[in-house]
Amino acid sequence: MRYCFIYMSVLLLIGVVACGDEDVLTPEIDTITDCFAPDPNATDEESVLRREFYTTEKSYLLFNDTLRHEEFGIDYNGDMQYKTELLDIGYTLGSGMVGGSIDYKYGYLQSIEDKKAAVTFLKEYVLPHLSASLKPFSWFVPASISYMSGNTMVTSVAVAGQRSVVIAVGSDITSKTDVQKKSLASSIFASYLGNQFINNETALEEFYAVCDGLHGKNFSREDNPTQSEEINMKHQYEAGFVTQHYIRFGSLEIRTVGIYPTKDEDITSFTEFIFTYTMEEIEAKFADYPKVIKRARMLSDLIVDLGYIY
Repeated sequence: MRYCFIYMSVLLLIGVVACGDEDVLTPEIDTITDCFAPDPNATDEESVLRREFYTTEKSYLLFNDTLRHEEFGIDYNGDMQYKTELLDIGYTLGSGMVGGSIDYKYGYLQSIEDKKAAVTFLKEYVLPHLSASLKPFSWFVPASISYMSGNTMVTSVAVAGQRSVVIAVGSDITSKTDVQKKSLASSIFASYLGNQFINNETALEEFYAVCDGLHGKNFSREDNPTQSEEINMKHQYEAGFVTQHYIRFGSLEIRTVGIYPTKDEDITSFTEFIFTYTMEEIEAKFADYPKVIKRARMLSDLIVDLGYIY
């Protein structure tokens, strides 16, 4: 037994020495340090456009969700293998898991003219209203954003993630009028900034408190015996809401009578509301509903605190 122990010790020592003589193993180095940037040597119009955008705006610019598609090596069948990385809008740093719960699909802008028009739209109608705190690491600008909700395809104008904000400018961006572009920008702000608040109930505590805890609750049928939608909305306005509760089946929305909206419905509708009307218009239109005016002012101030520039 003693000799066996000595023999094994010698073998172990030889193995350690042999390993010491070999080259130190080093991890594979990723030569692409920033897959959000275009190839620095590329001279095509799109790459030039993206580089110029980063120089002036300090945010990267993407026109598709493929961050990289590189040759990785040849497999045992002689076929080339590729390393492909797609933009995952649900990616969260340090989460231990990559991927969101929604599988977004994008319709890409096709021509360089459309891409240039999209950049002009972004610079003239969107960026001037965003302080540095609201400008993302990158902008991804497709023509459309869609995803499945149940068995229904739903569209969106903006989706925000940790590494990128996606805005859909439409396939007709080159022919949109000034009024249409302003309307599109308002929809983007409502979606983008509304989502900034949805999971931050603490910031909205006083805003929600104006409604006296009525979110999602019923009000008496006696208050609206004919189930009139006009009377229903009058009750909503009196309570400080600007929408009613909806029952949703995919993209189908059924309006309800006698139920106050949920908090998510409230903040989503109110964010869109203050981007649709000026404060002067709200004060005139809702002069008989002081809670609506009070909440509009509160949310407007909160959005400015968030970094929006009117």
